[in-house]
Amino acid sequence: MNRRKFLHQTGLAALMAGVPGTCLSFVPSAVSPQKLTFGIVADVHKDLMPDANQRLEQFIQKADERKADFIIQLGDFCMGERGNRAFMGIWESFRRPKYHVLGNHDMDRNTKKEMLDFWGMPQAYYSYDFGGYHFIVLDANFIFQDGKYIDYERANFYISDSARTYIHPEQIDWLKADLAETRLPTVVFSHQSLWNYTWGIKNRLEIQKIMESHKEKVICCFNGHDHIDYHHHQNGIDYLEINSMSYHWTAASYQSRDRFSKADYKQYPSLPQIAGYQAPLYAFVTLDPQGVLQVEGVRSQWMVPSPYSLGMPKGFAGTLATPEISDYQLFFSQ
Repeated sequence: MNRRKFLHQTGLAALMAGVPGTCLSFVPSAVSPQKLTFGIVADVHKDLMPDANQRLEQFIQKADERKADFIIQLGDFCMGERGNRAFMGIWESFRRPKYHVLGNHDMDRNTKKEMLDFWGMPQAYYSYDFGGYHFIVLDANFIFQDGKYIDYERANFYISDSARTYIHPEQIDWLKADLAETRLPTVVFSHQSLWNYTWGIKNRLEIQKIMESHKEKVICCFNGHDHIDYHHHQNGIDYLEINSMSYHWTAASYQSRDRFSKADYKQYPSLPQIAGYQAPLYAFVTLDPQGVLQVEGVRSQWMVPSPYSLGMPKGFAGTLATPEISDYQLFFSQ
C-alpha cells in the first residue's frame, strides 16, 4: 500500500471514530511490540486538594480493573513530606510498574534529590523499554540564569518567567543519544509542554528538532502542567496535553469560597482560586501493534460554581478550560 493511500484510509478511520488521526512509519525493530495499556494522570496536587487521596484511589482502582501494564504520573503530584506518606501508599498499592515525572511544584518545599528519594525515582530524566516500545521521561525543571542551569529547589523558580522552565544541555545530549540508539516506537513524557509557546519549555525548539529528526520513531509526546485538554500536531509530531486530575487554576477575580467546606478553605489557602472537577480525571492509553494509539479519557463536571458562571473568558490563551480528558486515536505503522 502506498503512503498516500494509507494516510487517506487512516484519516477516514479517525473521522469515523470522531477523534484526531495521524500516521507515522517506523523503522523495523528486532523486538515485536505487544498490545500495551498504561494509565496516565497529571497534576493531582495533593498539597492543594482536600480530597486528593480519594481521587488517586479511584484512579488506582480503575487501573487495577483495567489490568494496566503500568501507570505514570506527569508531575505536580505531592511534596516530599511525612504527611504525604499515606498518599504515596495509595500510589504504591498498584502492584505493577509505576513511573514518575517531576513537576515544578513538586519542588516548592523540597530539593530534586529529596523528591527523587521520596518517590523512589532513580533519576530526574530517564528512559525505559516496555512491551516493545520505548518511553522517555524528561525534566524541564531548570532555571537558566547568568549562563548557568540551576535545579529547581525550595521554590527558587518563582522568578521571571523567561528564566525558568529549561532542559539543561547535558540532558539534551542524552536525549539525542537515546533517540538515536533506540529502534522502538517511542513515547515522550514531560511535565511542561514541548510545543506550547505560552507555558511550555523555553528551549523546546531545540528539543523539537531532535524529535523531528527521528519522527519515524516518535509516536507522540504527553505533558501535564497546563491543566487543559488539548491536542496539537506539528511537523510530524503529536503533542497531547493531559488535564489535571483535580482542577483548573483561575485568576483571583473568578475565585469562589462556595465549592468546599469552611474547614477546607481554612486549611488550604489557595482553594478560592481552584475551580475543581467533581470527579477525578485520568486516562488510559492503549498501544496496539497494528499501529493505533488510543486514548480513553474521563469526563467530569465543574464543581459549582463553575469559573465560567463567575465570568471567566471561555478563550483561555487560545485554549478552552474544560473538566475532561478527550478520547484520541493516533495511527502509526511499523
